[in-house]
Amino acid sequence: MEHRCSIRKPMELQVMLYKHGLPVQRALSRNLGLGGVLVDTGDTRWRKNEYLEVEFIGADGGQGMRVPAVVVHQSENGTGLMFDQVSGEQRRRLRAWLFSRPEGGQPLSSLAVA
Repeated sequence: MEHRCSIRKPMELQVMLYKHGLPVQRALSRNLGLGGVLVDTGDTRWRKNEYLEVEFIGADGGQGMRVPAVVVHQSENGTGLMFDQVSGEQRRRLRAWLFSRPEGGQPLSSLAVA
């Protein structure tokens, strides 16, 4: 059963995961929404309710944006992270990324993974 509070769009973005302020894993997002992100973490497994930060690297051509997040689920598709304490500016940037491309279209070139 789906419990999301926001719609997610398929979007491959380069991300860095942080734990206690230290970088611990580079990964790709699978989808993104205002409330969270699904990250392809490969063989790395994170515990449910574990606190991380997810940084969107070089997003929108500017400096990366780091957002606090909590692990809400882990599956073969990746790790589901729910954003925690998103600022107004962070929400504005997320909204711009989500709605600056057509549904199912290619990611913005500055956000895409080579």
